[in-house]
Amino acid sequence: MQIKLNNEIFNCFNGSVQLSIGSHATLYLIFDLVKYPSYENILIKLYESDNTFKVVSSKFEATGSKIKTLDIDYSSKRLEISIHCDVLNSTDLNLRREDLINELLEKTFKDEQDIN
Repeated sequence: MQIKLNNEIFNCFNGSVQLSIGSHATLYLIFDLVKYPSYENILIKLYESDNTFKVVSSKFEATGSKIKTLDIDYSSKRLEISIHCDVLNSTDLNLRREDLINELLEKTFKDEQDIN
């Protein structure tokens, strides 16, 4: 499963969502540090920054998100984070597809002359 945290795409080993009363939710994400060793430093920096960010997946979009906990199991080489989000909305697949296409076009064609 792919997920975007703070405008960076990550490959998750596993993930789940815990809904609560109101619009709040907690996301639990597990990453494989054997396949993606750079994730450890990137996610620790995001955790230590204490900034809020947006989380986007093919199923939902979570705004006002902040990493609550970060656990590293060095024996299994897995990193698990829990993220608290203020608002969790399911994503309309057609809108998400359009956003992905626009994002790809922006990265591919940064200059109008590249399109011609």
